Amino acid sequence: MGRLSEFIGYLANRSALMGECEKQLSALQSKYETFFSEVTRVRESELEQLTAHIVADRRGLPPSLDEALTRAEREVTRELDEKLRKLRADHQAALALAEELRQSSRSDEQTARKANVELDAEEEALKAGSAELMSQIDAHNARIRELAHGFGFFFNFFRMRGFAAERRQLEERQADLAARIEQLRRRWETAAQEHTKAESERQAQWVAQQAEAAALQAKIEYLESARPKLVLRSTIERVLFQFQRQPQQAAPGDPPCPRCKTPNPAAHYFCAICAQRLKPDRPDLEGSIEEIAELNLHHQRFAEGMRAGQELIGLVRGVISGLEAFSRSVQSVQANESRYPLPKLQIDVPESSVTFGHHFERLNAAAGQDLSLHPVEFAAQAAATIRDVLTEQNIKSYFEAMGEELSRQAKAQWG
Repeated sequence: MGRLSEFIGYLANRSALMGECEKQLSALQSKYETFFSEVTRVRESELEQLTAHIVADRRGLPPSLDEALTRAEREVTRELDEKLRKLRADHQAALALAEELRQSSRSDEQTARKANVELDAEEEALKAGSAELMSQIDAHNARIRELAHGFGFFFNFFRMRGFAAERRQLEERQADLAARIEQLRRRWETAAQEHTKAESERQAQWVAQQAEAAALQAKIEYLESARPKLVLRSTIERVLFQFQRQPQQAAPGDPPCPRCKTPNPAAHYFCAICAQRLKPDRPDLEGSIEEIAELNLHHQRFAEGMRAGQELIGLVRGVISGLEAFSRSVQSVQANESRYPLPKLQIDVPESSVTFGHHFERLNAAAGQDLSLHPVEFAAQAAATIRDVLTEQNIKSYFEAMGEELSRQAKAQWG
């Protein structure tokens, strides 16, 4: 059997392999993003050309295109009206809530002021009672001093004992008043703190609602002012972005793409692999429709490829993080092996984990193939890998098998 150092070496090897895979996938993703940006820019240019044709001569359009634009315009107008209706309702709701918070703040402020006045009056009354008691105690002390003067102490001894009881009663009443005053002040402080906290929360909510209302109002004003342009733009996009032109198969002798060197039929305006422009722009209506139909297909393909790439890169990075974390755990076990008088742990990577780990090599090789340049093929490969290999359960089983083997061997060999 192997040692912990070999176990750690296996994890480091798999981590490095997946790190290389992540680099290749990221480079491919960057390439897709560059191509996608180019496709989007050119498609936008073609859309502007077609918009100019449609606005300049709507009656001269082919009947099928004109009918499609009319249907789309009705749909877009209805959707925009519904969106405006919802925005206005949300705007009124935000204003209503802000006003409700303002009224609540005002009502609580008046209640707090009234409570402060009442508490203040109660405290003043208690203070007056306390002052009266203090006067009585002073008078009482003066009478005792007078009775105790000279031989009067002997003659007034029993009367002074009665005065002592009266003094205790006065002091108890004074202590009770002092306690009530202190309790009243604590109530006042607590009420003031609660009011301050509640008011601070209301103010924050009010500011948030006012900001939300302002943002909604800005959206409403923009949609109302830009309504004609938005309807036109959305209508044309809805119709023209549905057009797609399937690429033809390249034949022997067809010219290669100047960027990726892939042969393309002479009828293509853009490379079927990397979307590089192959022919000069056609500004006429028919030519622009052909070009945007071809661009729509490229746009869809690169979007699919980027989504698949992002998901696959995320999974690969997750596996790398898992390998690094598990490696730290094994290194901790190795540190205990060195620190304490323990026998060298004998352990091998479980066969199931070794088998699953071979998928990392195949994935890394696939990420570096030239065929992966094609976004559709890459998306299909990535989808198959995610569906069949890098599933949540498979990844979980991969790490659990190694963790269980580590625990089992440590318990068996170290007790």
